Parts: sequence; structure tokens; C-alpha cells
Amino acid sequence: MAKKIKPLLAFVLSVFMFVSTMTNMYIVRADDEITQEEPIVEETQTEEETTEEQVPTVEEQTPTEEEEVPVEKEEPVVEEEQLGDSNMMEYFLVDNPVLSNGETENFVLSLNNAEGYSDFRLTIQKENGSTFDLESTEQVDNLVKFSRVFSEEEKGQYSVTTLHYVYNGQSYYLNFSDLEMDVKFGVDQEYDGYDATLPDLTEDSISSEGVIEVTDVNKAEEEIVNGVASQPATMSVDEFSRHATGGMTICLDPGHGGNDSGATAFGAKESDLTLKIAQYCKEELSKYDVNVVMTRTTDTRLSEEAAMDLKNRVEVAKKAGASYFISIHINSAANSAAKGAEVYYPNTSGNKNLSSNGQNLAKAIQKQLTALGLYDRGIKIRNYTDGTTSYDPTSSDKDYYGVIRYAKEANIMGLIVEHCFISNKEEFDKYLGSNAKLQQLGVADARGIVSALGLQLKNQSLDTLAKDNCNTLSDGTYTIQSSVNSRYVLDIANGSTASGANAQLYQSNDTPAQQFKVTHDSQGYVTFTNVKSGKVLDVYNGTAQNGINVRQYTSNNSRAQKWIVRKDGNGYSIVSALNSNYVLNGASGKAYNGNNVELYSYSGTSSNRWVFNKSLSNEEKNISLANANRSALADGIYEIRSAKNSKYTLDVSNGSTLSGANIQLWISNGTPAQAFKVTHDSNGFVIFTNVKSGKVLDVFNGKAKSYQNVWQYNSNDSYGQKWIVQKSNSGYKIMSALDKNYVLDLSNGTVRMGGNIQLYISNDTVAQRWNFVKQTSDRDTCNALASTNKCLMPDGVYYIKNQNKNFSLDVQNNSLYAGGNIWLYSLNKSNFQKWKISHDSQGYVMFENIGSGMYLAVSGSNVVQQKKSNDYNQKWIIKYDVNHNLRIVPATNSNYAIDICNGSVKNGSNIQVYTANNTAAQKWVFEYINTNATGGLMQIMGTSQTTVAQMVCYYNANANGYDKFNAKYKNKYDGCLAKGGASTINQFAQIFYEEAMAEGVRAEVAFTQCMKETGFLKYGGDVLPNQYNFAGIGATGAVHGASFSNVRMGIRAQIQHLKAYGSVSPLTNQCVDPRFNLVKRGSAQYVEWLGIKENPNGYGWATSKSYGHDIVSMVNVLLKK
Repeated sequence: MAKKIKPLLAFVLSVFMFVSTMTNMYIVRADDEITQEEPIVEETQTEEETTEEQVPTVEEQTPTEEEEVPVEKEEPVVEEEQLGDSNMMEYFLVDNPVLSNGETENFVLSLNNAEGYSDFRLTIQKENGSTFDLESTEQVDNLVKFSRVFSEEEKGQYSVTTLHYVYNGQSYYLNFSDLEMDVKFGVDQEYDGYDATLPDLTEDSISSEGVIEVTDVNKAEEEIVNGVASQPATMSVDEFSRHATGGMTICLDPGHGGNDSGATAFGAKESDLTLKIAQYCKEELSKYDVNVVMTRTTDTRLSEEAAMDLKNRVEVAKKAGASYFISIHINSAANSAAKGAEVYYPNTSGNKNLSSNGQNLAKAIQKQLTALGLYDRGIKIRNYTDGTTSYDPTSSDKDYYGVIRYAKEANIMGLIVEHCFISNKEEFDKYLGSNAKLQQLGVADARGIVSALGLQLKNQSLDTLAKDNCNTLSDGTYTIQSSVNSRYVLDIANGSTASGANAQLYQSNDTPAQQFKVTHDSQGYVTFTNVKSGKVLDVYNGTAQNGINVRQYTSNNSRAQKWIVRKDGNGYSIVSALNSNYVLNGASGKAYNGNNVELYSYSGTSSNRWVFNKSLSNEEKNISLANANRSALADGIYEIRSAKNSKYTLDVSNGSTLSGANIQLWISNGTPAQAFKVTHDSNGFVIFTNVKSGKVLDVFNGKAKSYQNVWQYNSNDSYGQKWIVQKSNSGYKIMSALDKNYVLDLSNGTVRMGGNIQLYISNDTVAQRWNFVKQTSDRDTCNALASTNKCLMPDGVYYIKNQNKNFSLDVQNNSLYAGGNIWLYSLNKSNFQKWKISHDSQGYVMFENIGSGMYLAVSGSNVVQQKKSNDYNQKWIIKYDVNHNLRIVPATNSNYAIDICNGSVKNGSNIQVYTANNTAAQKWVFEYINTNATGGLMQIMGTSQTTVAQMVCYYNANANGYDKFNAKYKNKYDGCLAKGGASTINQFAQIFYEEAMAEGVRAEVAFTQCMKETGFLKYGGDVLPNQYNFAGIGATGAVHGASFSNVRMGIRAQIQHLKAYGSVSPLTNQCVDPRFNLVKRGSAQYVEWLGIKENPNGYGWATSKSYGHDIVSMVNVLLKK
């Protein structure tokens, strides 16, 4: 493209008033193209490049870290500057068009794209023709700052003539005069053409008065509105500071404080409430890329004089470089009915942009507040002279409220948010009555701010970059090689393990100090952990700037220790999580021993690029070996016998259970001191735990070396207690996880009683080979027995009788309670002698007593009943003894059996577990009961046998017109069931089923009882349809009985009343049955017993004859539907 200079857009922002100081500045914007020629790169041989004749010996190629290889320093190559491309510059800002001596002049250059740019410098010319260069002092993102203090002797007019910079290693320059930019400032005097007023940007024309031309007014105004110059009084240095701290600053002002409590009502002070709202707002905003300051954080006031207090609050915002000032208040009015939220923003007088921006922010906050349910009082301005409010911001008057007025004077956009009325009891309770309610107001404010200002979550762009590159480099251990010279790698100085040790380049020597473990966090960020030190790569002081040092440091999970690895040409760039423009860099682009590694802005040069060579640490090699051999030996309990003499085995000296007890060789004796439990960890390492002591096999002092003693010790998950078992010839080799080259060994290779066990360098002798003899645990034995015998006795209900068939296992005194004893009693065929057998997936048997619903269990040596727990003490094995008689074996010990105490076959003899002995007291006969497991009586409690569809079918077969009551009530109560939550019989039956399931009551029993009591929901008795009383609870003939709020509560009360009779178990749901506590619990376990006349205990639901039997008959009909 031919070189071409177009008219350039530039505009001046100047002359805005501070509270008491006039500060001016202007921005020059550049948008024209000047073609930038590609630099010519000459091929030169660096001091690192060698010819074939110069290849050093092996010893010369691998110096230690102490033997630094001297390398001659290259003379810097002076390159001729080339004309640059103006597209690189977005705008150029002069902080003070006129400044006094002793003050600092600041210039800020905004780049369109910072990538690849560095070494910025300005040439400045005085009116007398003398010049000096000013180098950049700081760079943050795309902003470059230049600063200089001018002395009294330097009075005069100055022009910024030239910008110098380096792009991808080539030097360039831009003359401002070529861009038709006349950039001037004065020291202790005004420069020629200086105008202390803001240029008129309301017409699409070129200003003839200013020294900088404006050729695109619309864009200029748009840029101002969009924030390029929306806060001119705090731009210049403050603008740079905002970018350095994340961009924008917001000041939250909790209204009132100290002796000014604001409005009060209902024991609360406005000053306390606004402080909490502000704190919650700040907490929510802390998630976003914005700085938040508060004018107060305690119950204080900045000044006792009201006007000064308001000015001081704005001064806090101003000093913090805030762009927005949001004052948080609670409204109050004499009329207690006043309600709602409203937001005040600046009128247009003095600064239309502040008003426009304020209006947008006010709308966003108000929208969030009204979304909470607050009445919308609107967003408003209020004028100073007459105090009038208006929804139209246009005004030539000052703003009424001091904080808005003072903020405007400081070119800060100020708002007042009146959240609701403290004087309105309803609003107080709903929005101010608790911390949670105040939090929702603070969060609403924050969300409005986020929406209006387009705030991004903190580090969002970096997080996106990390996520996009999370698969660029896999986790593992690497050496990180410089692209400047492949012989040099990232290294920790002197192999130090200390925090703060420097990261440097050093010739590769394959030491752990040059190995880094790469791990990714959940967001995709990389952490580099030095293998030797365990410390992580860290940016000094957590600051991203050119030349900042990189070191190792204790991990603290800060962004200074997180990185993004990005593919870059034939290597990778390592981007700091502090700032995407800064990367890991070899200082000065050189590679020599000890050369510093630093952070520097990305330039695309080889010093920014790195190559990752994967390596395995000793730890990783051991883990790999352990994982490869994890199947060599299965988990279990073993004797570990010497391959040299199989009669000798590993043994804990004297059978000790103490930590530190020695491991020795001893003749096998089958004691627990010679049994070791083998388990594998997640990496495949083996842990040997002594069965007697519970201690694990451990290398003394955690050091791998020959003759190192082996003992038992408390488990601590260290590598000194982990081993790798590998098949070796006719046995196994047991390698230490400390170092695979050291193995378990017989001292002196001698087999003798008390011979010591030690670590020794692997030599493949028989003294280092071992055999594992597996021991079977009783649990394994029981599991095998259960599996083998699982088909011996089918599931069903049985009498369990002794070989003398006139006596059966029985629950003592028909107990319904957990812990009830099991005894022998003459066969009477009651439900307490009936046992329901079921098998689990392993083949174990569980015995459920039909009478109590409890399960047969071992408790010590006694046999009792317990609530179901699925523990092994409730599991049993039915097997044949040697004489082919049935024995009942507990799952807790395969050597025991259910036994009659003292072998006495008589009423009341206790049942126990006892060592199996094949006597008659341990021989049992199972008689199958061909009934429905209730012996002719129907239980109230248990698993429902019906379905919702069956209940609906049963109802429809016996009634017409659900929810119609025309027989007696002349349709007065029609529709009441629907109002109560059951519009159809399907819904009604579904509720019955759900409530019955919740309490363990059989749904078919409860449903048919309801049909009996209500005449299939037609009523006609004492109870009325709209009472939702479906079983006559509390109805005596003289009163209608209990009433319930809806259908479900009425059904729940009936089912709870049934449970009171049928069980002693507690309720699942909260009790709604008003007569629950009047029932004797468990007095009618069977439906037949619900009739008092049929109940052997004299209790029951109803006095009518055959009441329960009638329900049983109805259940039998229902279950056939």
C-alpha cells in the first residue's frame, strides 16, 4: 500500500473545574494510516551458535550450576528507525496544557493493540529549539504513561514532536506534525493559541481557533458519551490509574452516620441500614472488574457540619479517581402510606453528559429495585432554586442535592438512591426487617450498576483465554527450554528450595531444579511447581510490568502464580494471569548461565517463546511402575515368606503392637503377628498392615539406602510406607516407593530366627525374593457360605422349630420393641412365631418377624429383634451341618450357630449364638406357611398391595358423581373436594397412596376404611363433606367431629390414626391427628382388631360389630380390581 496521510481525527478535552483547583488536559486522537514497512532481519551468528568443529565434549556441554559458563556479551546492533504506522495509536493525552514548576506533567498514549510494542519514547522541543527525550515510565494494558517534573528554570512553551517505539524488534517513529497534530503545553506560562475553554463540538466543522483540528464531530461526541472523556477532571493520571487497578472506580456513599442518624422508625436508624445496604452492594460488585470505595465503613460522619460532610464525601470519591458517586438512602414521610423507590440524578446544567449517563444508571438501578416489588416512584432531577422535581432532566439551574452538585463540580456522576420508606410499616417489614432483606436491596443496586456500565466479571478476558488454552499443554513434568538457545532451560538458582529463590536460565543438566510440574486448575490456568523445591513460579510483588522479576515461592493460589500456556509459532508463550500482555521472558533476549527470567510485554521475539520437553520425576516413575504392577498381587491377608526358605516368614518382633517394633524373620507359626493385610492406594502402591498391631511396614527415617532398617509404624501415608510388588522369577520383589532401586532384603542373606529385615540395593538374589501365602478372612468365609447356600431355603414365611417340632423361635411376650428377646416357646402359630425369609444379593438371609416387623439380630451372644439396619448382625446363613441337619449361622462369625441355651427345650429357654457343635440344640426345622404371611389376620402396617388405578376402579364400581352431594345435602357441598385439592377421584386416590406410603400404612386398608366411613364419599352421617374428615375422627353422634384444612390433611389425619393403632413407630410427618395421643399405641396391629368387640385387648377404632372384618372384605374386593 502506498504511503498516504489522511485527515486525522483529534480532539481536545480541557478546562474542567475541580472543587478548588483548575486542571486542564487534552486528548489527541489519531486514526489515519501510514504504511509500516516490514523490518529487514539480518542473519547473524550469536555467541550460542557453534560450527561442527566447535562442538564441545560431553563434560563441556553439561556444566553444573556452580560452574557457570562465561559467554561474551554481544555489542548491541544499532538499527535505523523507520516511519511507523499511525494506526497503532488510538489517542494521545496531555494531562496539563499549562502547569507550574515543580509539578508533574503526564502524557498518556492509548494503543489500538499493545501486542508486540515496547520501548516507547517521546521527543519534546522547547520554543528555543532545544530538545530532550522522555522515556515511558509505566505501561498497563494498552495505555503507556510518560511523566516528568519541570523545574523553575524550564519555564516556557513546549511541543511534543515525535513518538518513538519498537515493534517486533524493529524501531519506528511517528512525527506528530506529519499527522497534523500540534501537541503543545506550557510551563509557568500559556502556549501560543492556548484556550482555556472546551472547543464547541456541537457543529460538524473544523475549529479555527484551536490548535488541534476536529474533523469528525459525531464520533468525538460519541467517544465522550461512551467514556473516553466522560470524566475529564479525573482523566490524565487518574485515567491511567483506573486502568492500572482494573479500570473504573465507583464510590458508594452510605447516607448519614455518626450523630446524624437520618430517619428513624421501628427501632431502626437510616444510617445503620444504608451502611449495610452499601456493604452488600460492594460485596456483590467485588465479583466484577471494578474498584469500589466507600465514604464510610463504620457509624461515623466525615464532618459535623452538614455541607462540609457532603463535600468530604465527594472528596473521598475524587481522591479515589471514582467516575460514579452513588449515595444510598432510605426515604421517610409524615404520611405512613408513602411508599416506593426513587432515584435522583444530575440535571443537564453544566454537564449534559453527566446527566445523560446518570439517567441511564438511574434507570438501571430503579429497574432492579422495582423488580423486587417496590412501587416505582420514578427517576428524577431536583432543581436548586425552587426545589422542584422533574422527570425531564433539562434545566439551567443547579442541582438541589449537595452530593450531586459537588460531584458534578468534580466531574463525577452522582446519584441518590432512595430505596423505600422507613416510615411505612409494610415496606419496613418487607425490605428492611432483616439482613437478608437489606442484602437484596444492595444486590439490586449492584446489578443495576453492572447492567448500566456493562461491567465484566473480574479477569473475564483472562479467564476466557485460560479456558481456550487449557488443552494446549497436558499436565506432567517438563523441562522448559528457551527458544533463544535450546541448550538453556528454566532453572532455580543454586538448586535452592527457599521461597524467593530466583528463576534463571541455565544450561540443561537434568537436575530436579530444572524440572517443573505442570498442573491446571478448574479454570484452565497453569501452575508451575519446581520438582526439587515444591515451590511454584511466582511474579514478584504480584505486579505485571516490564522487567519485574520471576522467582519461586510457596504456593498461595494467587494470580501471580498462575499462567496461560499459548501456542506461539514453533514454541509456546507463557502468559501471566496478572495481565495478558505480559509473558515470561529471558532478559535482554540472551541465553547464558544465570541470565535472569522476568516478566515483559509480549514482543513475539524468541526470548518470549519456550519449548516444553516432558520428563518424569523419580516420583512419577515410581507411580508409573506401581500402577503397571497393581495387579501383580490382589488385596487380601497374607503371610510373606522368604523364597530362600518357605518355613520362614516376616514377623513383628515379640508380637508387639507398638510403633517402632522391629520386623524380623521367624519360623511360620500362624499368629496374627505374621499376617499382613495388603491394600493398594489410588496409584497402585501397596501398603502392608500387620493384622495384630494395625501398624504398617515402614522404612526407618524415610530414607532409601542400603542397610536401612524396616519396622512397623503408625500409618502416615508417606512414601516410606508404600511399596511396589513385582513378579520376579519364582517369587516377588518388594521395592520401596522411596526409590525403586532399593528392595526388601534379608540381612546378610541369612535365614535364621530373628534375622533382620532391611532395605538394600536391588541385586536379584534369592534373599530379595518373597512369596505371598493368602489367608482367608472370616468375612470371606461367610460370603462364600452365603453364596453357596443361597438357594437352600426359598423366600417365604416359616415357623422355625427345633428338632423337637413342638417348640418354635418366638418373640418374648409378643414385644413390638427393638431389643425384644428371642426365646423358645411351644408352637402356638401366632404371628410372633412366624418369620419371613428374604435373601440379599450376596445370598445372606434376613428373618423378619410377622408380629413385630422387627428383624432377627445378634447382640453380643444373645439373639434379639431389631429395626432393619442391613448390618451383618442381622444377616444369617442357612446351611447343612455334617449330619445334614439345618443350622443357622450368623454372618458375624462362621464358627457360631443359633443355639438353645443349655440345650434345654422348654418354654422360655433363651436363644443365643454359640460355637457350632452339631448338638440337637442347634438343629432346626423350617415349616412353610401357605398364607399371605398374616395367618388369616390382615396387618394395618406394611407395603401397599394396591395401585392408584385399582382404588379408582373400586370407587367407580360403587359410586357415581364424584364430588356431588345431592342425596341429603341438595348439592350444597358440591365441589368441596376440588376446593380442598382433589378435583378428581384419581387425585383423591393418589393422595391416599402417597400419605399411606409416607407412614408405612397399607393404602388399601386406609382407602377402604374411608369408603366405609363416608359411604363412598356421599356422607349422610354426623360428619359433613366440607370437614375433610374421612374416617369420623372425633365424631360421637352428638358432634360433627374434627375438621381439616384440605383433603390431604384430612387423609393424613386418618392414616396417622391408623398408625397409632397398628404400630409403635414414630410418625414421619408432623402430627395432624387431634386424637393421636389418645390411642394406646400398637393395640390393634390387625385390621380385624379395629373393631373393639373383636380386639383381644379391648381397644379399637369403632364399637360396631365386625367393623374390622367388614374393611377386610372390602380390601379383598379392591385387590381383585
